[in-house]
Amino acid sequence: MKRFLFTVLTVIILLVLLEGLSRVVLSKIYNRKFDSSLIVKHKYRNTPGLKENATGYVWGQPFHTDEFGCRKSPVPYSSKKKKWLYIGDSVTEGVGVDDSSTFAAIVAKQVDSVNIMNYSLIGYSDFDYYELLKSVLAKDDSSIARVTIFFCLNDVYGKSNSAELPEMARPNLIGKINSRLQDDYATYKLIKLFFYQNSNRYFQYDAGFYSSDYFRYVRSMDYLRLCNEACKSAGVKMDVVMLPYRSQLNNPDASARNPQNMVKAFCSSLQIPFADPIDFCSKDNNPKKLYLFADEIHFSEEGHKTMAHYILSH
Repeated sequence: MKRFLFTVLTVIILLVLLEGLSRVVLSKIYNRKFDSSLIVKHKYRNTPGLKENATGYVWGQPFHTDEFGCRKSPVPYSSKKKKWLYIGDSVTEGVGVDDSSTFAAIVAKQVDSVNIMNYSLIGYSDFDYYELLKSVLAKDDSSIARVTIFFCLNDVYGKSNSAELPEMARPNLIGKINSRLQDDYATYKLIKLFFYQNSNRYFQYDAGFYSSDYFRYVRSMDYLRLCNEACKSAGVKMDVVMLPYRSQLNNPDASARNPQNMVKAFCSSLQIPFADPIDFCSKDNNPKKLYLFADEIHFSEEGHKTMAHYILSH
């Protein structure tokens, strides 16, 4: 009995230590905490924005904003220069890397002729891009020379919440147990992340929205059209860069480019300059390193460097 109790106690202690270690590791490589104090509700008409001159932590990294409510640039703002607005979601905002490591910051250090202003925010989508643009352009700011929308595949979600989107997997008892284990036990979550880190299920899910007769895709393209019209009315050039998912890089399946091909065709019909970095990013021998750990969408520091090189060369 003593041996049995000693064995049980030893196992419990080891499990507790393993759980503690797993929590530390997760906080370093898969931290998804966002400081909500950085957000101002309805800053741009009906959409939120970043607070001016704020400091916080986003996905485990220090996060700073400037006097305009943009992610802080390593290059000081100059009123003598024109503005180039970067508008996107969490990918362009640069979650998971520090202020100076985002591709917006890297470009800013290389392009001295304009102010690169990163208005991007986690959770933004097509609707938010339009609301932000209408709000900023309404100020008749003649210093805005260019707007680039960094479009992500999941922007077609629009303002829909998770309950309004198609189910990625059918809810059942096993799924509920899995979700509970992931929420409560870091060891289980870490093991699962390592096991599924090469899965393309998120890409396959988001790519499924890209159909010419699917209302979410149609609505998303309509918002791009409205963004373009708003820029034209203000005499501002607008272009679109479509950010690739990890599963699209070095993918021999031609259908993997369907989302980019559809958005490109739409932009061409409206004479909106469009850029697709898939081939450029695919030149890397290990495309997985361009993204954060177990992440299909968000760039690592190496990924941001690659995107900055793409922007600077095009």
